[in-house]
Amino acid sequence: MTKAICFNCGAEKFGAFTQCSACKAAPSNQEQLETSMALCEHMHSSQQLVVFAEDIRRHRRLVFGPGVLDQAREALKDPQLVSMLGLVVKNVSQESQRPSSSPPRPSPAEATSFKVRRDAPENTDLHKTAFAILDVTTRDNRRRIVEQAEERSLSMDHELCTKARSDLTNPRNRLSVEISWLPGISPKRASAYCTLIKHDLDKFMSVAEDESPLVKSNLIAAALDLFDADMDADDWATWICQLASESDQIDAEDVFRLINEDRAVAGFPLVSAPELVEEEVSNRRRYFKDSIKNAIDRLPTKRMIDVMTDVVDTATVSGEDAAPLLIDELIDSYELGVRSFLDREAENVEKLIGSIRNCASGGVRAVAPLIDKLDSVIRNWDRVAQPIQVSMKSRGLEHDQSRRMALDVRSLGIDLFNEHQMLDQAERITHLLKDVFAELPEVANRLEEDSVAISNIHRDRQREQKRADDWVREITFEAQIGLVFKDTLKISPNGVEWKGSRVALDDVTGVGWGATRNSVNGVPTGTDYFIYWCDQHNVTRVQLNRENVYSTFIDKLWKAVGVRLLTDMVSGLREGERYRFGDAVLDDSGFELTKSHLFSADEKIKATWAELQIWSANGSLCIGKTNDKKAVLTLPYQGANNAHVLEAAIRTLFKTGNPKLSSILED
Repeated sequence: MTKAICFNCGAEKFGAFTQCSACKAAPSNQEQLETSMALCEHMHSSQQLVVFAEDIRRHRRLVFGPGVLDQAREALKDPQLVSMLGLVVKNVSQESQRPSSSPPRPSPAEATSFKVRRDAPENTDLHKTAFAILDVTTRDNRRRIVEQAEERSLSMDHELCTKARSDLTNPRNRLSVEISWLPGISPKRASAYCTLIKHDLDKFMSVAEDESPLVKSNLIAAALDLFDADMDADDWATWICQLASESDQIDAEDVFRLINEDRAVAGFPLVSAPELVEEEVSNRRRYFKDSIKNAIDRLPTKRMIDVMTDVVDTATVSGEDAAPLLIDELIDSYELGVRSFLDREAENVEKLIGSIRNCASGGVRAVAPLIDKLDSVIRNWDRVAQPIQVSMKSRGLEHDQSRRMALDVRSLGIDLFNEHQMLDQAERITHLLKDVFAELPEVANRLEEDSVAISNIHRDRQREQKRADDWVREITFEAQIGLVFKDTLKISPNGVEWKGSRVALDDVTGVGWGATRNSVNGVPTGTDYFIYWCDQHNVTRVQLNRENVYSTFIDKLWKAVGVRLLTDMVSGLREGERYRFGDAVLDDSGFELTKSHLFSADEKIKATWAELQIWSANGSLCIGKTNDKKAVLTLPYQGANNAHVLEAAIRTLFKTGNPKLSSILED
């Protein structure tokens, strides 16, 4: 019968690898079967078996030197052995292939790949502890320590061995060494870790998953010194975050108990109070921070920034959760290290802002290249500042330097828009800041408001531009007048033209149009159409006999000029102005009409809009008082300036029933 170890009770006998003679249990998987064989083939003393049996009872992952498990796997390739174990192997294989409803979450060791640097030190900090130097355990007594110091000094540095002996035999110094070692684990397990870290880093990091927070922290801190700079930033971040998390979970009471248990066995005075352990644990946390700093200081600058960014993003869930204390302290140290760079780049940003303001009067062509450079500098600056920003956000704070820079650049964007109408450039700056400073809640809120405002303004401008384009299309018209000698009648945004003479639309102060039907002896001979417009100096008159040209042109003339003349007149009335039409005077509340008398002087009569009526007769606009037929104003459409404009305003007012003509602007 071949010897093995039971993974259920720890017994040393295991009948034919299929059933424990003590508890009748069988190995649950292939790895346990192989490990059981390896232990019994390579453990040559009952003391070693006891150590591994204890690890099995405590459900720890077994740790032994490199090559042992490989030898066990080789043994299982023996056909005779496979035949004997066929049933067990088959069951194990089937079990391993059975799907799981909730797949286990991979440990950091399973999720990362390790690469040891070429210039890795021969000994890590784990090997530099007094326990490793003298090859003694936490349970060895003073006599054993002294003997080992004398023996090791023959092949090692005498002063080093003497100091190690002093540290381990002095109760006060010993506490610091115990906490920097692997308290609470068996001597053989500690020895196996010291071997694995040199020869099999993947296995070392994998089995460390089962240890206590302090032991795991010490193991990870020692391994960091071996990591190669070419490892992925994500892998670096995973283990740094793991170290920070384990460091936070170290319980001084548990460490106090474990150390005193070992001291009781070794015959050393017990630690008198947990406060002493707490002080040493605090010192150890500072060591963990320094270990991380020393490790990432070996990285190229770009990789270091990537690692720090991944670390803080992972530890804080992108700033949403509080980070372990070690991460906050690490970021604070990082901020001190990059401060000179951030200050220098912040000055460059200030200079670029000043240059952009100075060049803004030169238009977009002058500003655009400088904004390109500003974009590049800010993104480069933010790449370095990003870990600090995320860390501050997780603490409920804002990075002051980032906040000041964001507000300064935001102010630039607002000025470019308000003072120089550079909507696109302002929008670009806003998008840049939203992308770069998303970790600053106050700034992000302001930028979101800016973005909405700019978006609304941009939309409004697009609508205005569409209206302007539609208006240009609606008022533009051109026609050739004449049978033989052609003259051009034209209206466009540039003005109104006739026979090469043009009047700008804004200079037109009056318009009019009308038609006259002609006949000979009662027989219609056609209709003449008349259009005119005037400015402060001249009146332009056009006569034509094409109704379609006449109708189309006066429609364009009304949209291009008539609406403006009406709006200007009504706005003036609201401000108290008065306008003369013929021998009458118009104000906001009505007309002052002239009543003619045959044998006496004319009489001025004031009539409100409620007392007035309008009608058209004989090619004229007539406005009269409803109860006095002699109080009438007659304005010929073809001769009186803006008769059509006045008529449109009055007819609109009568539809509303309001007492003031200016009220039509409100409606």
